[in-house]
Amino acid sequence: MGQTPGPRVLIVDDDFHLRSALRNLLTDYGIPIVGEAADGRQGVEAALALAPDIVLMDVRMPVLGGIDATRHLANMLPSARVIVCSAYADDSLRDQAREAGAVAVVAKGDHPREFLDAIGQAWSQIQADRAWAATPLVRRPAYGRPA
Repeated sequence: MGQTPGPRVLIVDDDFHLRSALRNLLTDYGIPIVGEAADGRQGVEAALALAPDIVLMDVRMPVLGGIDATRHLANMLPSARVIVCSAYADDSLRDQAREAGAVAVVAKGDHPREFLDAIGQAWSQIQADRAWAATPLVRRPAYGRPA
């Protein structure tokens, strides 16, 4: 069996320059970008059309904010993992993002390694879920799904 390709990422942010910087960072590390969107509504529509593995979601955007867009994706595309990105990643935002369905929150001012680490952790979760789903029922451990 061949190596599993890296995660397919959708970038949702109203700031063109930040989308560009994230696109450049991720492509430098061989992470494929399947699309970009400039607001939460476009992000939800793009995610439903493109079925990315991971969505990098800004919090404050026009039309539909990132927390509400994350909530929509958690309901409509539960296979995707959302990483919320914000200028200020305080505890209140982290709680709101996780309640909406995000797997991580990264501050935009953090070192780029934080984005890569969050994507790596989300990708590990996706691979674990896929392996679990592919395991025949009779071979699954009695204690439940992987964490």
